[in-house]
Amino acid sequence: MQREPHLSNAALMARRSAAVARGVGQAHEIFVSRVANAEIWDVEGRRYIDFAGGIAVLNTGHCHPEISAAVKAQVDLYSHTCFQVLAYEPYVELAERLNALAPGNFAKKSIFLSTGAEASRTRSRSPAPTPGALASSPSTAATTAAR
Repeated sequence: MQREPHLSNAALMARRSAAVARGVGQAHEIFVSRVANAEIWDVEGRRYIDFAGGIAVLNTGHCHPEISAAVKAQVDLYSHTCFQVLAYEPYVELAERLNALAPGNFAKKSIFLSTGAEASRTRSRSPAPTPGALASSPSTAATTAAR
């Protein structure tokens, strides 16, 4: 499929309405063309300041040089491996680092999830929390005391 050059937001909204299920919301009827730090340009060339950045979890801004370099380096190794199928050491290292930062003088364990639904489902399948159990933003990670 080839992209048409110089599309308008209205033309893309028409295509979206025809091709994307109604259950997928969209806060603004604009389509991004490019980004830099906290700025966004739509397909019509209008510039916006991004106050929502990845639903307010992108506090480094778009295309931060250090983040871009880390992503490029990671993609050269592997781009997506489901930890539950094929584990990788950086997952374990991040869990160890997060566990060390969590307060309390007891063993901790971490899990990394991509949605609140995953976090809720995982929590519902786990034993009752012990005193001192923590949970961070569902879109990032949940840390609970070891059982």
